[in-house]
Amino acid sequence: MKKIVLFFVLTGGFFNAQILEKYPKDQEDYEGGNIQFYKDFHRVLTEKNLKPCEDKNEMYSFKLVVYPDSTIKYVKEENEEALEKNKCTHDLSREVAKHLKGWKPAEVDGQKVASQTSFWIIPDELFKELPEGYDPAKDYKITEYEGGINNFRKKVAKSVDLSKFNFKSTVRIHVKFIINTDGEMSDIKLEESSGLKEFDDMIIESVAKVKNKWTPANIHGRPVRSQFRLPLTISL
Repeated sequence: MKKIVLFFVLTGGFFNAQILEKYPKDQEDYEGGNIQFYKDFHRVLTEKNLKPCEDKNEMYSFKLVVYPDSTIKYVKEENEEALEKNKCTHDLSREVAKHLKGWKPAEVDGQKVASQTSFWIIPDELFKELPEGYDPAKDYKITEYEGGINNFRKKVAKSVDLSKFNFKSTVRIHVKFIINTDGEMSDIKLEESSGLKEFDDMIIESVAKVKNKWTPANIHGRPVRSQFRLPLTISL
């Protein structure tokens, strides 16, 4: 008998064989952690006399890779719409980042390695005097599905028809999608294919058929885009 098992994991980046998707647990990406990062970010804004963004509602998840030698490289924004809406914050983040000196590379088995990381940048807050311990990540609330994750899992599984496929071993695929600020899903893609295009297409369609909205992730009550990653395992 065939069965379908669904697992759900939130993720902030994309897998790369050479670059860690995120820092190992309990490791800091910046000397002094997030609190020091935002203090230094605020200091650079002041020292360089940078200008605030006209749109006070702009906020952007600034993604970068920290390399073993503590140099950084910016991660290209894949969503053109998000970039257009937050271009000032995007450009401001890059300008400030090149003046920051606290980058700390990740370590695995005692060896420094490259790793991706990200920071939420809210210019309207960072140009003001920061409250003690300022860190937007502390107030980040993850996205939620109406009726709970199990409800979403059941709705996806209902649309999956295994009768046309005869798998001889366990098949693992990964679906990723964006949950926009309006609670709608978009950019549904396979991160890892089963090797059968017809089956892959069915999985993407099954996810897309789930119409109930999500409650978007938010920071300080402001809705933000988030990425959801759905590993799916099918076994006999």
